[in-house]
Amino acid sequence: EVLGVAAGMHRQLSQKPDAHEDSVWAVDWTKGTNCIVTGGVDGKVKVWDPEDLKLKTVLHDDYLAVTSVSSSTDGKFVASSSMDGLISVFDIATGKKMLSISAGTVNVWTVAYSPLGDILATGTHAGNINTWDLKTGKMIESYQTGGNFTLSVAYSPDGNMFAGSTHDGVVSVFDNGGKLLHKLSGHKEPVRSIAFSPDSGSLLTASNDKHVRLFEMKKGQQVGTFSGHRSWVLDVAFNPAGSTCLSSSSDKKIRLWDLSTKEAIHTIDSHTDQVWSVAFDESGKKLASVSDNGSLVTNEIIAQSKGLK
Repeated sequence: EVLGVAAGMHRQLSQKPDAHEDSVWAVDWTKGTNCIVTGGVDGKVKVWDPEDLKLKTVLHDDYLAVTSVSSSTDGKFVASSSMDGLISVFDIATGKKMLSISAGTVNVWTVAYSPLGDILATGTHAGNINTWDLKTGKMIESYQTGGNFTLSVAYSPDGNMFAGSTHDGVVSVFDNGGKLLHKLSGHKEPVRSIAFSPDSGSLLTASNDKHVRLFEMKKGQQVGTFSGHRSWVLDVAFNPAGSTCLSSSSDKKIRLWDLSTKEAIHTIDSHTDQVWSVAFDESGKKLASVSDNGSLVTNEIIAQSKGLK
């Protein structure tokens, strides 16, 4: 179903109301290969054609709930984590499973692909960040965040840092050698999503406290707050230029923010249920979002005039 509804500064492109049979918790838009990957509570990891949201491949369909998906920098591979403690890596083109790691049911909730290649980071229920060698399937190291239950992990695009956020609001940033660089304060409630800027100089954090915060990475200081969501903020993403960001919320809305003014440029109302995850395409002009009711939607951002609500 392809729609062309112009609504100010965005246009809904396509909508797949029943992309999964249950809630969809994760979406990623791959670079290079231009695919949308979703992970659902129905235990499936699916690959979609962004043009018309036709299903290309079902990578796996017998997991417990898929909690997270993350694609490699070249867009050729995608990793997933699921509630049965499995970490899986797939070749997107062939659909072949390249690796499966049984990490234990409390040891993997979220997954992030390293920009340096064959390394994955996962977040654990104990609040740790574990790193894995994808060549051997073995754990490299485990880092303590000091919080409990790691909800999100992220790598900086330059590969020099990684970070984790936890259920009690702790956000920890480490250098490549595992040295703790920053403990970011500001959120008192669960931080459900974090994202590094394209230049690796900033980190966005999204929380149940309804706010998105922006931190610079030299000293770990907060430099901005984005307020406007009426409920938990579930996901956050930078555009490839680093000039705007998206946030999605259990208030059923997606907001596009101007990073220089900290103002909401636009609100996207494509979903009728909470929006668990959102992702930009490589151009930064399109976005994919997934919801609690199993839907997948794509939108196009038409223009971005500053300061418009």
